[in-house]
Amino acid sequence: MNKPSDNRFIILRGPSGSGKTTVARDLFARVTRKTVIIHQDYYRFIFNPAGGGGNLNSGVIHRMIEHNCLTALMADYDVILEGILSVKAYSTVLDNIIAQHAGPAYMFYFDIPFEETARRHETRQHCSDFTVEDMKSWYAAAHRSHHSLEKIIPESYSIEQTVSHILGVTKIANP
Repeated sequence: MNKPSDNRFIILRGPSGSGKTTVARDLFARVTRKTVIIHQDYYRFIFNPAGGGGNLNSGVIHRMIEHNCLTALMADYDVILEGILSVKAYSTVLDNIIAQHAGPAYMFYFDIPFEETARRHETRQHCSDFTVEDMKSWYAAAHRSHHSLEKIIPESYSIEQTVSHILGVTKIANP
């Protein structure tokens, strides 16, 4: 793949309930370039039985996400990938995509305490899809990666501040 490219690979990762999906959708609505949005959760729930992480579908999910990100990047799309994207399960996947993509890559980690993610979960339209207890079991996997590309989105940022910050750094929309 490694041909010169100016399309962007943007990773939004962090705990469930931290605002990643909302930010990804807001970014997607504002972009002025060819862009695709890829939600990790989509892949987790298209299987029967559902799952990911330590479940038996995780290898397939990882390959599908990697393949779809690289396919879109090769077609000159910007890619917004969002999800918990745990370090243990996804560091190799993300590093493979970054290594094969000749354009810029950005990684943002939503650093939100569990209590706040649980509070935000209660305001979701589909909060009955999973419980706060489910979220607690996922939270430990959603830690900082300390990857050289990782930039921290603090709890104090509103959705609008987060979107504005990411737009300013990645330049996926015209001013």
